[in-house]
Amino acid sequence: MSDPDDHKVIRTTGLTMRFGGVTAVDHVDFALNEGELRCLLGPNGAGKSTFFKCLTGQLTPTEGVVEFRGQPITGWLTHDIVKLGIGIKTQVPNLFNGLSAYENVRLSARRKHLAPMARQKSEEMLVKCGVADLAKREVGLLSHGQRQLVELAMVLAGEPSLVLLDEPAAGMTGDERDRLARLVLELSRNASVIVVEHDMAFIRQIAKQVTVFNRGAIFREAPIDEIMRDRAVQEIYLGKQADVAA
Repeated sequence: MSDPDDHKVIRTTGLTMRFGGVTAVDHVDFALNEGELRCLLGPNGAGKSTFFKCLTGQLTPTEGVVEFRGQPITGWLTHDIVKLGIGIKTQVPNLFNGLSAYENVRLSARRKHLAPMARQKSEEMLVKCGVADLAKREVGLLSHGQRQLVELAMVLAGEPSLVLLDEPAAGMTGDERDRLARLVLELSRNASVIVVEHDMAFIRQIAKQVTVFNRGAIFREAPIDEIMRDRAVQEIYLGKQADVAA
């Protein structure tokens, strides 16, 4: 019989993050199956983004363990985590503002591919993310939503097996958000994905299984339809936005 843990791409045990006397993440046990798309929800201050930063090496947790396919990676630097095949898109787009969109994506592709394949992969990802027409534009001159899509192209160019996205729909127009939803669903066919988000309209486009955070802990995990019907989640954690989206 196979060990159920063999199918966990990422797992946390007792993960805790304190800032002085404030506990932002409180002994969180979390697991993601291979090939799963999971959305993390919760209001501002619920702990979901701090939890994300502990997964991605932006923060070193005070206590607890993070494992990637059974390998402890607690406290690893972000660039070392990326080398494992984990693609990370942070809340604020992390781009080289003086370079073009194409050059940004090509630099990311070169981490995995030789120059000819990197060029091809860069062009493919710009098309896939709907920003091919921006290839020659300096990213410092782009809108926030456009920058989000260029950074997603950078992440995808590295062909990660696990993708971590922190509020990817922030600042996007409706059309950009719809394009992003299609991209995330397509991506989830070949990779495991965690999306941290509070935009319920976007979440409803992509979510199957949802983890709701509150006060640094996991409040509930359930399919999206159950979460949307849960009055405690709607009233206490998602507020009026959930009612409008329901």
